[in-house]
Amino acid sequence: MKTSQSCVTLKTFSSILASAVLSSGSLNDGLALLRLYARLHWDNISGHFGNESLEESFFEKWADSSLKSTQPALPKADFLHIATQTHVQGGHSRLIWRLSAGLSGHGTQALLLTDARKGNHVAEFPGPVTRLKGKPSARAAAIVAAAQNAGTILLHTHPDDAAAAFAARVLWAQNKKILFVNHADHVFSLGPGAADVVLEICMTGWKTTRDRRAARTQSFMGIPIVDDDVASVSSHIAPRNGPIVSMGGPGKFRPTPGLSFPDFLMELLPHVANDVILIGPSHKDDWWADVTTAYPDRVHLRGPLPQGEVEDILKSASCYIDSFPLDGGTAYPQAAALGVPCFAPNASNASGVSPSEKLRFETVDALASALKTFLNGGAYPFDLGAVQKSLVQDFSNAAVAERVISAAQGNVVAPLDYLPPLGRRDSDYNARRWVDQHEIALPKRLWRDLSAGARLHLYLQIRRAALPEDIKSRISKELATRWV
Repeated sequence: MKTSQSCVTLKTFSSILASAVLSSGSLNDGLALLRLYARLHWDNISGHFGNESLEESFFEKWADSSLKSTQPALPKADFLHIATQTHVQGGHSRLIWRLSAGLSGHGTQALLLTDARKGNHVAEFPGPVTRLKGKPSARAAAIVAAAQNAGTILLHTHPDDAAAAFAARVLWAQNKKILFVNHADHVFSLGPGAADVVLEICMTGWKTTRDRRAARTQSFMGIPIVDDDVASVSSHIAPRNGPIVSMGGPGKFRPTPGLSFPDFLMELLPHVANDVILIGPSHKDDWWADVTTAYPDRVHLRGPLPQGEVEDILKSASCYIDSFPLDGGTAYPQAAALGVPCFAPNASNASGVSPSEKLRFETVDALASALKTFLNGGAYPFDLGAVQKSLVQDFSNAAVAERVISAAQGNVVAPLDYLPPLGRRDSDYNARRWVDQHEIALPKRLWRDLSAGARLHLYLQIRRAALPEDIKSRISKELATRWV
């Protein structure tokens, strides 16, 4: 992969943060710096997927520190889910709710949220929910204390949750069973090396962990898509003049060379009469300006929506288009399971999430051509019914839960036979697009947990570093202004 100024800048700042993590004078500063390091690599999808040596060295330095907490141990639970945040919308939170539903007949459960922000949304979770507060070191200590009576611990944590990743290593050293749910499989993550098993949700994640992360064992989990009371495929009867629907976080639609959803709509809309509903994006993202100006009454940016409203919109849709350049691991198979005719590009770069990868075209141009034909009365070109049957059989809440239980018992599960041929994406697919953007994203809001001494040390390191002046200024501003 080519080297750019962004790559050099990222490597330099990353090295400074990694050094600061290991030289930190307190566990709290070290965890705050480790989170900054992880967030830097999470936001910049540059092909760096983990740093086991950094995590292990940091753990060795602080493993014997006293982790005092007023947090009592939670009541005994067969499965303790640990998540950083949960949301009304988005596939990552829905994975927790569906997996907990699948596990409900296999033992007691509890949920521990390591970030107490008001935005946390909890659905009908089948067990007690505990929200933690405090500095990173306090939360790490509270996680260890809370998890003492847990049977199997499932980490659903954000890639930058340094407190949970550190606590998981402490718990593993205490002989607790740790399963890492690799839900953010295409980016850097803290924590895989702290687990007995890394649970994989797609083939790209499987290949990336195998080749580019540290994992004791991998086991296929998959994404729970279908409720257990769904015994057969759904019939979709929306008219061809219904809305075209797509959904995903705003960043999933950010254009890159050759893959621009707004440009795709500009080419498509003159040839069809349908409106477009985009769930997740908003007018804050300037790349939508041209198409929303050209078609103000037809392109609707709805922002995040509750799951019930999402399903109502999908049921009215003429078709569903997967987000791109970043595709939807949960959204696309969810639409397919409902029987919505699905369209997507990147057949040769599919990530291997589910059988819905069969519903892809090679290029955006091929997608646009097929979609025009379909919306103007032509036939749907794929066997959607066969894909639905596979989703009902292999991606129900119960089927996924059974694979998780098998992994917890030490019986690893290989990927489903039909997934490896579908998962043709290489690990650097997103990194190549990041390089083309020529832009560095810097962490925000995470500096507040640093002490004054750690800030000064980092500031001096930054001032001496071979970094662009604008980057130095941005980091210095964050260090000076982001406080509790």
